[in-house]
Amino acid sequence: RLNAEVVKVLNAADVRERFASLGVEPISSTPEEMEAYVKAELARWSKVVKDSGARVD
Repeated sequence: RLNAEVVKVLNAADVRERFASLGVEPISSTPEEMEAYVKAELARWSKVVKDSGARVD
């Protein structure tokens, strides 16, 4: 239900205009799509950090 309300807000003309003025293109997705995106990004950036040898001081 929360996702449906967020999608409504993101599709509102005034919200889209405000995001556009900030150079942001809002997109909406299902919770499952967002979960898949986060998992993919975590895997991607984990590899980048590991390959770079970056360490926390």
